[in-house]
Amino acid sequence: MKKAGLKLEQMGANEWGFKYPSSKVYPRKLYEGVDLMDEGRFREAERIFRSLIKKSPEHIDAYHNLALLLSYQGKDDEALKLWEKAVDIGMKAFPENFSIGRDHLEWGWLENRAFLRAYHALALTYLENGQIQKALSIFYNLIALNPNDNQGARYLSVECNFALNRPEEVLKVCDKYPEDAGSGILYGRSLALLQLSRKAEAEKAMKDAIKYLPLIAEELVKTRHRKPKNMMEGYITVGGPDEAYDYWKRFGKFWKKTDGAIDFVKNCLKKYSE
Repeated sequence: MKKAGLKLEQMGANEWGFKYPSSKVYPRKLYEGVDLMDEGRFREAERIFRSLIKKSPEHIDAYHNLALLLSYQGKDDEALKLWEKAVDIGMKAFPENFSIGRDHLEWGWLENRAFLRAYHALALTYLENGQIQKALSIFYNLIALNPNDNQGARYLSVECNFALNRPEEVLKVCDKYPEDAGSGILYGRSLALLQLSRKAEAEKAMKDAIKYLPLIAEELVKTRHRKPKNMMEGYITVGGPDEAYDYWKRFGKFWKKTDGAIDFVKNCLKKYSE
């Protein structure tokens, strides 16, 4: 008799969720490993994650957290292989009638989060390695699978499209989230329009960007950029100087490469900050 393994089950019309064999999830042990990792006790945490994988070869969360642990130690190649393995495990559970774009893996189902985390981490690793197109393909899949985009894949897809000189694609992402007040969308829309020589529309978009997040515009026009003293890794204050600095670190190069873009921001600041 075939053992029950990881499955993807239909929960609604177009809603799906992963189903793990209850005896193979070991949540308490997993959380213990995560706590040890957070405390910097890497050897103990690694033993737990590897033990979980040995007991349950389809334990995506164990693969994901082991990959995180190894990446913290600079073992990037090993981490990448683990994320690729975790994603491959999840993908093999997709039935033939599952269609990305039509069917969803919502973040709201807790059972989906391990796969979505691992998939997102894999895309981030590709992006950091300069494999921009591979990263972008995953970010697009994440948006399609989970349209609410709890992981911020839309902002990273904007970054990838700017890196690939595709302002039209940036606008397509922005148009999917017209009410989004995140920095990547607000400022991304303005820059993409500017790159497409649609200056009047770009100015209108910049007016909104300055209204909601003025410190980013102020950061873009600076000649020297200093990291805020209270900036914490992994934490961003919406509307704060740390957000402005983070935006400049990730997107500033695209503004600088666009002819007249910095002067455009300066003029908009004068016009809309009064």
